[in-house]
Amino acid sequence: MHIFNFLFDILSVFDAFLSYNRRDSDAVARVAEQLRAAGLAVFLDKWYLTPGNSWINELEQKLGQSKCLCVFIGPHGLGNWQQREKNLGLDRQAAKSAYRVIPVILPGNSDPSLGFLSLNTWIDLRKNLDDVAPLVHAIRGEALAETTPDPRALICPYRGLHPFREEDAAFFFGRETFTQQLIEEVHKDNWLAVVGASGSGKSSVVRAGLLPALRKSPKDEVWEILTMVPNDRPLRSLATQFVTTLEPQLTTTDRLLEINKVVDSLEKGSVALRDYVDTLLEKQPGTTRLLLVIDQWEEVYTLCQDPAQRKAFIDLLLEATLQPTLHVAITLRGDFFGRVLAHRPLADRLQGRIANLGPMTPEELEAAVLKPAAAVNLRFEEGLPERILTDVGGEPGNLPLLEFALLNLWEQKKNGILLNSAYTDMDGVQSAMAQRAEQLFMDMESQQDTLRRVFTRLVKPGEGAADTRRRASLNELQGVIHPLIKKLADERLLVTNRDEEADTETVEVSHEALIRG
Repeated sequence: MHIFNFLFDILSVFDAFLSYNRRDSDAVARVAEQLRAAGLAVFLDKWYLTPGNSWINELEQKLGQSKCLCVFIGPHGLGNWQQREKNLGLDRQAAKSAYRVIPVILPGNSDPSLGFLSLNTWIDLRKNLDDVAPLVHAIRGEALAETTPDPRALICPYRGLHPFREEDAAFFFGRETFTQQLIEEVHKDNWLAVVGASGSGKSSVVRAGLLPALRKSPKDEVWEILTMVPNDRPLRSLATQFVTTLEPQLTTTDRLLEINKVVDSLEKGSVALRDYVDTLLEKQPGTTRLLLVIDQWEEVYTLCQDPAQRKAFIDLLLEATLQPTLHVAITLRGDFFGRVLAHRPLADRLQGRIANLGPMTPEELEAAVLKPAAAVNLRFEEGLPERILTDVGGEPGNLPLLEFALLNLWEQKKNGILLNSAYTDMDGVQSAMAQRAEQLFMDMESQQDTLRRVFTRLVKPGEGAADTRRRASLNELQGVIHPLIKKLADERLLVTNRDEEADTETVEVSHEALIRG
């Protein structure tokens, strides 16, 4: 092994390969300059890549010539190329003991949930981007000055009311059979609709099941993936995805101007959507297909109040997917399927291209409960898994309630063990979320009227169907104290995000299960 490590060192060209989201390039370039000044040979793509060559081949070659992989994670999460680089790095780490994958947390990242990346030594630069000494030591394979606890103790493998993301794929269990079905369907045709009840896990199975699987496709089938939600202006949301991907370095003002230009060109038909698709693929030689994931398709009907824009959005997608390079996958609540059928061209295109997501089987539920815990060395007290699985039952809408209860159990664990007493205190799966929300409401007596106003503004009445959540900007919630929103977000009842197209902070109910409960 020592001989192998010696050969590994002398054959490597770079001390570290720097993997990053293009939108974090300024911060990473700053770190790269400091690493170079410290005497390290680091690979930064813009320093070495040859324009016009296949990015796939060059990146894999350079990654193979590096002693370690540094995965930078900033406020925008992992980028498309990063996902592939991360997978390649982890595979190489499993095969070669001398190879290291080092997660590096950048300023602005408030949620450094890294999945299995957290099982490696990770470097936190959030407080000081210029304090790269720990990263220098990590790249050189030297022991860090401070001992750190087992990172598995810091990882919660459950998502509560939030959907599983691509970064959480290592903890996503129970939908393997359905994921395989989605992979096959995506390869059959350009359209796919994942339809299921609210709370059945549609977003999770696409984001944490389908997408990671496509990332691992062979080199002759490399996917670019864009993920969006329609919002109240679906054309603008679509344009934002292309502008952000094609021109990641634009300033906020320039990005907004460019988004307006793209929307105008699409509305007038002066530029076709498939032209933007072709341009995006051409800018990334080696990429062969684009998958556009439109999560929460029902927003096309619940939030978009302009029938003309709704029709234009759908028709643009239908026309663009006549070409083989663009694939569209949507997630849709089952109670809105009638709205899809009302648009005849869309109904025709989806004929035979619908994957119905039903309730989990008992075996799948057991995997969803037990396997994430095993991945981080969590244990259940005797009898607790059986209590949980009995309470969940077979209702598809119970999955977010299950995840919320499991997250609460994780927060109250003792010495890595999930406790029966904690589960008893929360009164089971069905009551855990309602109990938390009710307790919060009682504790905030002086702000109860404000709380009612907030939640009222964040619900869209169903008008014949079940109510849905509504996304609002913080500016829209006038009179609401921002610390109150943060408190609700910390309790996982609300989700705050950033609307890149409007350059504003947004807030929404974390899951429609909260509306029902």
